[in-house]
Amino acid sequence: MLTPRRIVMAARFFFALAALGMAVLMLGPFQGLEQVFGLNDKAAHIIAFYGVASGLFLIAPNQRRDDLALYVIAAAFGAELLQALTGRSVSIIDFLAGAAGVAAAWAPGRIEQLRQAFRRHPDMTLAEIDRLDRRLRRRRVETSRPSVAVLRP
Repeated sequence: MLTPRRIVMAARFFFALAALGMAVLMLGPFQGLEQVFGLNDKAAHIIAFYGVASGLFLIAPNQRRDDLALYVIAAAFGAELLQALTGRSVSIIDFLAGAAGVAAAWAPGRIEQLRQAFRRHPDMTLAEIDRLDRRLRRRRVETSRPSVAVLRP
């Protein structure tokens, strides 16, 4: 029977294989392989990191998309640093292309969150809508409390 749990488990398996394959392609001696598919290096980075971010959003449904997107951007940066160690070219433009792929995967979810908030609360200000966000409520409470240590004799 097809359940969300089984879909996530299967997606995790395929994500691991795809991530391993991507690592081999990015760090191995395959520079220029993307041209076989009619892509340039930047387009390949955008597509690859779009796929990684989308896959991560699918396999980690209990994690915040914002955090996952930051992890993938950090991985794009790390991949560029690792390319320096393997003798391949390092490019800030490649990193930015990877970050653009992550943003392309992240943006539709964020836009849908905004649309939902606008539908539910059309007459509230953005600040009032933000205060209703239950995901941020605990952080606001923690940061609004003064952190004063009480010393007892």
